[in-house]
Formats: sequence, structure tokens, C-alpha cells
Amino acid sequence: MNPEYKIVEVEWFDAQSGFGQAEFIADLIEQCKPIHTFSVGYLINENKEGVLLGFMLFGNDMIKHNQLIPKGMIVKMRVLSK
Repeated sequence: MNPEYKIVEVEWFDAQSGFGQAEFIADLIEQCKPIHTFSVGYLINENKEGVLLGFMLFGNDMIKHNQLIPKGMIVKMRVLSK
């Protein structure tokens, strides 16, 4: 039997980085903004450091495809299903 995990939606701001061509610093200052993001998944763990979401559960103790979102990047989290 699988453990019961809540399904949640996390609204958060993701970091942005670039590794392409050379860019003008003034353009980066104007254009680079945190990316408004939404993630939906099983709430595997939540602690003072962040929220761990899982996307595929296998049996009682295995997970595939996970995402750790640091607490400082989270705007809000809401439960979609228990």
C-alpha cells in the first residue's frame, strides 16, 4: 500500500542564469527577473529549508522525478488533494 501524500501546488520564483553569448550589463539589469513558476506534485517532505515534491511514486519507498524548492523562493503552497 502506498503512503498517503498530499498533492500540492507550489507558487515560487525560480532563479535565472545565462551561458550564451556576451551581453551588455545594462540589458541584463533591465531584463533579468526571477521567473514566476508553478509546480504541482506529491508533497514528500517540508522543512525549514524547503519543500520536496515527487512526481512518480513506486511502492512504499521509491520515487522518480523530484524537485526541491528552497523555502526562500516560495510565495505560497496550496493543497489540491489529500
